[in-house]
Amino acid sequence: MEKNIKNLYEYCDGLNSPIEAFLHTSIPDNFPILPHWHYFFEIIHILNGNVEVTCNENVYNLTPGDIIIFCPKHIHSIYETPAEASAPTTETDILTFSNLFANSPSGNKYVSNNNISIAKKGLSLSKKACLSPLSTDEIHPKIDKKHGSIQPVPDKTILSKSCNIRYQVLKFDLNFLHISGNYKSRFLNMMNVAYEQNPENIFFSKEDLKNYQIYELFEQCIEEIKTRQYGYDTLIGTNIAKLLTYLSRIWISKGIAVDEKILCASAPDNPFDNITEYIDRHYNEQLQVKELAKMCNMSYSNFARSFKQLYNQSCKEYIEFIRLNRVADLLIYTDLDLNYISQETGFSDCSHLIRSFKHWKGMTPKVWRREYGNS
Repeated sequence: MEKNIKNLYEYCDGLNSPIEAFLHTSIPDNFPILPHWHYFFEIIHILNGNVEVTCNENVYNLTPGDIIIFCPKHIHSIYETPAEASAPTTETDILTFSNLFANSPSGNKYVSNNNISIAKKGLSLSKKACLSPLSTDEIHPKIDKKHGSIQPVPDKTILSKSCNIRYQVLKFDLNFLHISGNYKSRFLNMMNVAYEQNPENIFFSKEDLKNYQIYELFEQCIEEIKTRQYGYDTLIGTNIAKLLTYLSRIWISKGIAVDEKILCASAPDNPFDNITEYIDRHYNEQLQVKELAKMCNMSYSNFARSFKQLYNQSCKEYIEFIRLNRVADLLIYTDLDLNYISQETGFSDCSHLIRSFKHWKGMTPKVWRREYGNS
């Protein structure tokens, strides 16, 4: 990845928040969403307003009921659909960060979309997105100094008063969902094939989705994140798996071939397919990374390097992530003491558990239980 593109990185907390689900409503401080990338999958479902979305060099038009899915490391952005300032041209329009907000009395090209004609839904054939970093002082993303990344919203108020964009969002690390490794591999294979065949395949119109309860799936995930009742992560994983299955069925209906490459989830070039499932089942044991490497027929150094590249976390961090989530559940839903919990979740002792918990959760187990435990 080029150096200038690295500057568009948005940090996502894979250890503490591997799944995010929320409703995004446009206000001056959080819209538009400037070009950025992250290690999560992201799916947005438009509820209100018309938006122009970019993904890599491609531009898409979405209206209420449509959704689009972004792969990890793909640069994407979200704006209000621009008013048509002039008649269509046969030349390709280049979106640059310096002209996004030109040709408008307010300085914001992305004004209210009421009573305007918009471009054909889906992939635009007349526009390409520029992937260069921002080259003007008019707008630029806020900086996240703590993580050396950006917050992909303008640091100045540029949103038109009449802008009324609302959409549901799912952001998730596919590797951390409570679904089988075979399922993850099949979806990843199909996603890659679909996108390679046609970039339009990451867009799904309201008509494509009419037979599926998309709004309800998003809404249930958002509610589960809010309440965080017992097993919320499992239910969210189930809903996301349903959603990804629906998208896969739509791809198949559009001619994406389900060949051996897609169905073979345990191909030789995927040595990690089952290792996270093994960790999930044996997290309370004294797992050794070198032994996990042997299970994949890899050297320790190659295993460690490949795991970090694939999951954006070291294997040791992933194991601790699984253990800490189990600890958090036991603190909330049981009265078990910390010594017992540390033994049941694979920590060497109670002191180790407390140090790790405070480091990743920002509070001690005692405070966590007081704040989130059932009264």
